[in-house]
Amino acid sequence: MPFVAGVYLFQYGTDWWITKPNTYCVNDTSAPDYGKCYNVFIGNNVFIGKAVFVQTDTATYPKLPCEYDDTCIRYAYTAVSRSFGTVFDYANKQAVVQYVWARSHSWSSQFVENVQYIHYGMIFPTPGYDLDKSWLFPSPNYESNTWPIYDPVLNFKAYLNPYRITSGYVAVLRWQGMFLTPVLYLSVFERGLNNIWYAGDVRIHWAYESSPLAIIPLDHSRDYVPHQELRNAFGYAATGVDQPGWNADDMIRVLKELFPDRAWAVFDDRQHMLYLYNLTPDYVPDWLIEKLTPTAMKVIQPLADATVAKAWLDLLNERNAQIPPQTGLP
Repeated sequence: MPFVAGVYLFQYGTDWWITKPNTYCVNDTSAPDYGKCYNVFIGNNVFIGKAVFVQTDTATYPKLPCEYDDTCIRYAYTAVSRSFGTVFDYANKQAVVQYVWARSHSWSSQFVENVQYIHYGMIFPTPGYDLDKSWLFPSPNYESNTWPIYDPVLNFKAYLNPYRITSGYVAVLRWQGMFLTPVLYLSVFERGLNNIWYAGDVRIHWAYESSPLAIIPLDHSRDYVPHQELRNAFGYAATGVDQPGWNADDMIRVLKELFPDRAWAVFDDRQHMLYLYNLTPDYVPDWLIEKLTPTAMKVIQPLADATVAKAWLDLLNERNAQIPPQTGLP
């Protein structure tokens, strides 16, 4: 059975391509620049997230400097494990997680001892919202006492402070292998602490059986979960592309019923046909053609509103290729 690869990149204040960013925030309340975040890579016409700052005292700190600077996401409530969304949710199919790169900058050390488990502030994919349910941990490593640490059993390599930042700790975790799960979340272990900050980036690779695909960017909690019809027809992926189902006809029928005014596409992997709804081939990006390699395209609903088609394209580009909105299209 052939497999298709899915890739997604989450970025919160640091960029995958910058090897040693000096990104940090100040959580010392006595410091004159308390609440500032420095060197946050917001992006140059590229979609990059912000650092995270947790401060529940809204009376003393109604708005932090990093909020004014638009360099942080401020949470006014604490959490034991904070969810940052769903990577994929394949109710009726298994996915194979193959590779994870997770880097974090944090106010506290992210590893306990020699990577027995993740401590605080590391954004990491898990099969559940609680980092205690991670497939990698706990895993005491008794052989290594110096960094970086390599675990030959679980095949991960961990770095603590591979480079220095002005304030805080840097942690990097690389893993490659095979882990089967129908659902994967992104979460951070905070342990209910207040006045904390962290930033980081996570890259995840996974594979799934070649299947018909629903190509429509959806919000997992607001769009996908409320509709049983969607969950019966195909799975969810943060990419908006890697959403496999069983039958292209069923996928088209459900999408027509639920989203008649949106733009979407369905790829039939048996006929290698890409069906377009409220779209024309001009709006299909090159990277999507290279990924799917369709032999033909068929418009099943003519383009009614160019802004709807462009919104589909811009959101796909944002989630997959980090391409800013294209001005060449209406």
